[in-house]
Amino acid sequence: MRAAREFSSRVSDSLKMEIFPYSVFYMFFEQYLDIWRTALINLAIAIGAVFVVCLVITCSLWSSAIILLVLAMIIVDLMGVMAILNIQLNAVSVVNLVMSVGIGVEFCVHITHAFSVSCGDRDQRVRDALGTMGASVFSGITLTKLVGVIVLCFSRTEVFVVYYFQMYLALVLLGFLHGLVFLPVVLSMFGPPSRFKLVEKQEDRPSVSLRP
Repeated sequence: MRAAREFSSRVSDSLKMEIFPYSVFYMFFEQYLDIWRTALINLAIAIGAVFVVCLVITCSLWSSAIILLVLAMIIVDLMGVMAILNIQLNAVSVVNLVMSVGIGVEFCVHITHAFSVSCGDRDQRVRDALGTMGASVFSGITLTKLVGVIVLCFSRTEVFVVYYFQMYLALVLLGFLHGLVFLPVVLSMFGPPSRFKLVEKQEDRPSVSLRP
C-alpha cells in the first residue's frame, strides 16, 4: 500500500492530475501506517490528563509526579508483555492501552493519598498507608478485576482471549505489583512531605488580634 501510494504520487506529478490507489483491503491496513504515532499521542494525552487531575485534587506536584512515574511504568511494562505474548499493536490494542491508563491509576492514587495525609516519618507513613488502603486496593480493585477478567479466558473467540483476557490480566497483575510493591518503596525513599505537618504548623502559628 505504501509503495502504491508512492508510485501514484510520482505519476500524479508527471501527469499533473490526481491519481490514487484503491483496494478493498486498504481499509484494514490503513491503521498500520501511523499506529505507533497514534498510540503515543493518545497515551501522552491520557497520561497528561491524569497528571493534571491528580495535581488539582492532591495539590501536590511531588505526589502527582510519583503517580505519573508509576503509571508510565505500568504502561511500558504492559507493552513489554504484549511483545512477549506476540500481541500485535493495532486499533484494538491501542484502545486497551489508553484504557489501561485510567485503570492503572486506581492502583497507585489511593496509596499515595493515604501516604500524604498520614503523619510520622516516611517508613511509618508507608506502613499506615498500606494498613489503611492496602487491603482496599487488593480486595476492592485487584480481586474484583481479576475475577471479571478470568471469565474471558473461557471465550471461544480469539479476539477476546488475546486482546482482552491476556492484556487485562497482565494489566491487573502489573498494577498490583506496581501499586502495592513498587510504589511503597518509592514513597519510603522519595515520598512527599506529610500534609498533616503542614496543617499542624499552620494551627500552631500565634494569632494576632488588633484591638482599637
